[in-house]
Amino acid sequence: MAKPKKNANNEGTIYQRKDGRWEGSAYVLTTDGTYKRRSVYGKTWDEAHEKLTKLKADSLNGLPVATSKMTIAEYLAYWLTNVAKGKVRRTTYVNYESLVRNYVTTEFGKKKLVRLTARDIRAFLAKTAVTCQCCAQGKDRKRPEHKRRCCALRKCCKKLPSDRTVRFLLVILRAALQHAVREDELPRNVELSMGTKREIEPLTAKEVRQLLTAARDNRLWAAYELAVRIGLRRGELLGLRWSDVDLHEGVLTVRQALQRVGGELLIVAPKTQRSARRVALPAECVTALRAQRAQQIADRKGAGDTWKGTGQGLVFTTKNGTPIEPRNLNRSFEVLSVRAGVRRVRFHDLRHTCASLLHEQGADARMIMEVLGHSSIRVTMDIYTFVRLDSQRSAFDRVGDALRGDGNDPDDDDGAAGVPVAV
Repeated sequence: MAKPKKNANNEGTIYQRKDGRWEGSAYVLTTDGTYKRRSVYGKTWDEAHEKLTKLKADSLNGLPVATSKMTIAEYLAYWLTNVAKGKVRRTTYVNYESLVRNYVTTEFGKKKLVRLTARDIRAFLAKTAVTCQCCAQGKDRKRPEHKRRCCALRKCCKKLPSDRTVRFLLVILRAALQHAVREDELPRNVELSMGTKREIEPLTAKEVRQLLTAARDNRLWAAYELAVRIGLRRGELLGLRWSDVDLHEGVLTVRQALQRVGGELLIVAPKTQRSARRVALPAECVTALRAQRAQQIADRKGAGDTWKGTGQGLVFTTKNGTPIEPRNLNRSFEVLSVRAGVRRVRFHDLRHTCASLLHEQGADARMIMEVLGHSSIRVTMDIYTFVRLDSQRSAFDRVGDALRGDGNDPDDDDGAAGVPVAV
């Protein structure tokens, strides 16, 4: 075995173990405020040294490390505060915290981190997917007695979590456990697949025509036009300002979004760096936005002194000029869909519809990526472009025509369509 190597000035020790790995150890700050000896491991001395150096640097900067005796609840609280909070947007952090508190902690928060297995997580996700969360979280019991209407009255409302929620739980657990592996609290991450993605079926061109026709007399007509034709996200629509719209040149710039974060409506930065973008406005969107501006001017005159929209300059507001609650846009869309006689889809699926229609009309992936503001072209290819069955049949028919021959193929030696060549 190689001779152990010690760092100078009592800063820690690095030595080779019997199993061939190198172990580095030093006293560092832990989550309980005390200093305890922690170890890191590497296949080489340099790898162990690099990990040990980072461990000590984090400790000197006041960043505590997890301890092996932590429960899952304690570790996730540590990870949220010391790791996730500094890496993700505030809106994402709020979602992380809520999901951990309402789902993960209540299920196996007291379980020791080192005892967590892939089987535990699979069972948790499978159970969560079929469990009424109104019952599990006692939502109905928290309401005033005269407003209780389902679970508290033993009338289960079957409010199951969405596929997106279940997948998001796995994303959170994966990220937290990967950090635990990096800190050598776990020997390896819990290997889990993401499962089957929710199948997205965008609206057809016919359904879109029905929807937009029905929306012509709706206060949010312009919002639906923008969602379908240029794929703006809900928050981007509700955070859009008149200063971001040039109706003369026909250009819209996405600079901010409106979201409900921690119980309050806030103006936030776009989702990603590429989400801040300039998009050409189709003529139909310009027409709808002019109508929206006329409607808002009428609203302002009607509200008089009660108008509250001064200073923000938002395109879409209530009759009093206040920002529109995001969930109210969802509710408005649901009512409109019923009136238009189209399939019930999420408002966000209008963004998928935009991508699908662009794709079907020959737009390449790069253009779709720029219009929708995706972080990478891979996102565009993997998630937002769809090939419908009728498009598949059309392609198969063209292949069939080519294989049968139509008499116009210069490579046909026989010169006759459909006649086999003797060999």
